[in-house]
Amino acid sequence: MSVGAAQAETAVRFPEEHRPEVSSFLARNEITTEAPPENVWAWLMRPDLWPSYYSNSRLVRQIDGPWPEIELGSRWRWLTFGALITTELVECEPHSRLAWSAKGIGARGHHGWVLEPRDGGTHIVTEETQRGWGIALVKPALRPLMVRFHQRWLEGLARVAVDPPPSP
Repeated sequence: MSVGAAQAETAVRFPEEHRPEVSSFLARNEITTEAPPENVWAWLMRPDLWPSYYSNSRLVRQIDGPWPEIELGSRWRWLTFGALITTELVECEPHSRLAWSAKGIGARGHHGWVLEPRDGGTHIVTEETQRGWGIALVKPALRPLMVRFHQRWLEGLARVAVDPPPSP
């Protein structure tokens, strides 16, 4: 599922500079999985494991802060959508909400996740806004790609999260 930047209601708490209304676009995806929230959470909090279930995540490396299980203030660099991105965890409510802000050349974004227990599993919503001169140039191609690849991320997460992640 995807929505345009004009969407007024979002599940993610966007900082002022990343609200959908002031961003180039909003990408939104959601899925429900049989996996319990604590497993979904554990997989999301391990960026080093993302490449094992999300093919658009590569070369994930710690910069600063707790690792491999991230906490508020953890920073890492990774390759996604062909760009090297520096990311910092800025919101962390165990088993329910997390978000990071990220920047790359010509781009700044905010990506949030909301986990809700549902019918013995978890409903997952992920939303991301992007802005910057580089984003303005590639927006027509990037937004549909982001929606498609984030759906793959959710599907991979739903698949692996039926089991807890390996120990760090």
